[in-house]
Amino acid sequence: MSTGNPIAVAVFQTPEIQGEAVAKQAGTKTRLSVTFTKLPPGLHGFHIHKAGDLRGEGCLGACEHLHIGPPCDHGGRPGSTATRHTGDLGNIELTGKDAHYSYLIPHLKPEDLLGRSLIVHEDEDDLGKGDFPDSKTTGHSGKRIGCAIFGRAMCPTKPTKSNTRKLRR
Repeated sequence: MSTGNPIAVAVFQTPEIQGEAVAKQAGTKTRLSVTFTKLPPGLHGFHIHKAGDLRGEGCLGACEHLHIGPPCDHGGRPGSTATRHTGDLGNIELTGKDAHYSYLIPHLKPEDLLGRSLIVHEDEDDLGKGDFPDSKTTGHSGKRIGCAIFGRAMCPTKPTKSNTRKLRR
């Protein structure tokens, strides 16, 4: 269970992809809660990338997947015992009005996400099991079609008497 207030937030706001990710401290781990209200059809690889530099076509400045710890290949689903990068979040898909995902990420503090990027890829992540040259590094998940940077969450996101006022005409 998550404790405390959100520490980091990343927001996707493009015509094709809309959603948000909120990170909170959960004991010694990070709870990442993600909601999408708009995604292209199909499965999409979903990863935390090392940098928050979204310059370049397809957010190429975001660099490779985030990994904290000894070097390893891209692999397994979150929560599996398979070796994987810290930022490997598997696949996402929107099958109804909205999609909700929750990840419990060990060896990561929510503050470690600040300034890093969250990327939606065009294709399904093969979880490092494919025979493609990039399966062991990116899950052969294709180009980057949605990019968001984690920023510090400091203010309430729901209207309260103290953070709203009537507009005068």
